[in-house]
Formats: sequence, C-alpha cells, structure tokens
Amino acid sequence: MNHLIMKNLLFTLIIISILTGCKTEKQEREKAINPLPLNTYFQNSELPAAIMGYSNKDGQIKWYTYGPSVWDGKDTINENNIFRIYSMTKAITSVAAMQLVEQGKIGLDDPLDDLMPEMTSIPILTKEGELVKGSKSITLRHLLTHTAGFGYDFTSSRLQSFQPDNWEYEDKPRLFEAGTNWRYGTNADWVGKIVEKISGENLEQYFRNYITGPLQMDATWFNVPDNLKDRIVSYGVRDSTGFNEYPRIPKKPVTSYNAGGGLFGSPKDYMTFLQCMLNYGKYEGGQLLKRETFELMLKDNLPKEVSLNYEQFNNDVMSYTGGFGDVSDRWGLAWAIEANKSELFRPIGSVYWAGAANSYYTLDIENKIAIVYFTQYFPFNDKESFDFYRLFEQEVFQSFNN
Repeated sequence: MNHLIMKNLLFTLIIISILTGCKTEKQEREKAINPLPLNTYFQNSELPAAIMGYSNKDGQIKWYTYGPSVWDGKDTINENNIFRIYSMTKAITSVAAMQLVEQGKIGLDDPLDDLMPEMTSIPILTKEGELVKGSKSITLRHLLTHTAGFGYDFTSSRLQSFQPDNWEYEDKPRLFEAGTNWRYGTNADWVGKIVEKISGENLEQYFRNYITGPLQMDATWFNVPDNLKDRIVSYGVRDSTGFNEYPRIPKKPVTSYNAGGGLFGSPKDYMTFLQCMLNYGKYEGGQLLKRETFELMLKDNLPKEVSLNYEQFNNDVMSYTGGFGDVSDRWGLAWAIEANKSELFRPIGSVYWAGAANSYYTLDIENKIAIVYFTQYFPFNDKESFDFYRLFEQEVFQSFNN
C-alpha cells in the first residue's frame, strides 16, 4: 500500500514538474521581448512620442509606450489615446464592403456603371495629357485592390499638375484602364460612397452599427465626441527645423466621410479590430465576416501581370527613406501581402499596411500575431519612425520563433 502511495506521489510530482516547466517556458517566451533595445532606440532618437503593442495567439496584449501624448507634456502616451489613423481606415472600409458582398447586395466583379455613374464616367488622363473615356468597367474588386486607375496627387505627378478649368467630376482623372496597373489612390474613398449608397446610411453610422460598435471600438470615429477630444494626441510635420505641431483638436465636424483615411482611433481599438481579423471575423458575441470571406481578403487579388510600384511614394508627402514595402509583395482586398522571400523576420503571407502620419500594423494569421505601432507626424515612412516599427516587429517575431 505504501509502495502504491509513493508511486502515485512520484507520478503526481512528475506531472507537476512537467506542467510547471511548460508554464515557465511559456512565461519565458512572454518575457522574450527585451524592452532594452526599444528603450535605447527611443532615447537616442528625436521622436517626440511612440506607442506600440502586440497580441499573441492567446489574445494577450502587451504595450510599450514612449513620450507624452501632447508634445512637451508630462504624461505618458497610452493605448487609449486617440490618433489620426489615416489609411489604416481602409481596412475597416474593406470589411464594410465585404459585408455587403456577403449579403448579396453587390458582387466583387459586378460592373459599377449603373450604380456609380458619377465615378465610372470620370475619364482617363493619358501620359500624353489627353483625356479619354475608359473602355473597361470598374468593379469593387478593382477599387479594393487599387487597380481601378485612381491615384492621389502625392502618388502621381500627372495628377499633381492637372489643373483644368471647369472640371465637372467628383475626383481627378484616372491614370489607366481598370485592372491594368496598381496605383495607390482614392479607390477606398469610392468604396465608402458605395457602402453609403447601398446601405442608406452615412459611413459614421454604418461603422458604428456594424463594425466599430459591435467591437466596442468606442474611441474610433470620423467626428470624435466632445468628451473624448482631450485624448487626441499631438500631430505635425518633421522638417529641417524639427517637429512642428498642427492644431491638435479639429475645429469643425466633417459631414463627408473619408473612407480612405478619415478615421480617428486608439491603438487599443485598432488592436481589437486586428484581433477580430485574427479570429477570421469572429468576436465575442458575433461575427463581422464569414471565415471564407476573410480568407478571400487575405489572398492575392492582383492580376498576375500587375505589381506594386512603391516608388510612387518618394515625394514630399510620402518619403521613401524608411524603405516601406517591396515590389515583390502582393495585394489582398484590404492590405499588402508579404511575399519577399529574403524577409528576415516577417512571415511570408502576413499582411501589413500603414497610416500617413507614420502608423503601421502587421497581421500574421498563421501564428496569430497582431502588431500596431503609432507615431503621429509627416512625412510618411520617415526613416527614424519606420525603423522603430521594424525593430519592434523584429523583437516580436523573433521572440515567438525562439
């Protein structure tokens, strides 16, 4: 009997030892992100403030914060502060559009000539400076993949210099036939107008009803409520004189909602959105998208002959000094897809994108890792800020691969 008791006790101790070892190993893995390189980088930088965080496969979130929320202030920036997220708005807009696709209210490849004549009638500006009518119909897939032909002034010298008299359209001309090239531009703005037209709601209402509201992203708005405005961080521009701040609090509410870059939001809110994406559109209490819809958003949706021409970002507004993106990467229905086989740490197939004021995110579906990084100044892709994001990204991925 004593022998049996001792045998059971020994077995119990072995099991406890194994479990404790597993727990210790997991704890060590959680501690593997060494904050010292991040702290040293920030201290040696000229950055006024930065915040970054990651979520692991268990849904645990860790934040790393540097500097004050208001430049030259005495507080410490945190995940509840509110940022202008600019083009990180686009992924939320894509989710809205794909919800309508799921509901059968629009098809990804349906011609939009009848639904959006104000968009499809916009002519193409050729390289020779002539305006010609497009011969191919624009579809929602074209818009979501930035292959519809629309650009921004800061991604096209042709558009920048285009100053016609009596221009009757709601946007500048397109640059090419739909589906024949990739140009980062106002495509998502048009997606927002489509969502509004089909749903009968403005974009602020639609997001609150079907995305940001259900996810309890209560700091994410086109018009930040008065009771939240004190949480808005400083933002500005970096030039030869240093960092110069713009007015922090918006003076007037917007009535036209910029689906390509108009949202304010907190790092915590955006992490909540990315965690929902990690769960294939599922959140506690509901489902934003079906799994198969989200899987489609993750796939390469570009025509094989089309590649990403990131060199368009090399100008006064979108600096290329940081090295953002790679021409070998591809595009899904909301974000860029990492495809560079020489990438040192970001897994192939993970997705990423950014906001114009030097905010970035990475989503690694396979390993269930989400990363967000926020600073708040122009020009985009500033080397010092971009390198900080990449350092953080490297620390996160290396810690999970050790």
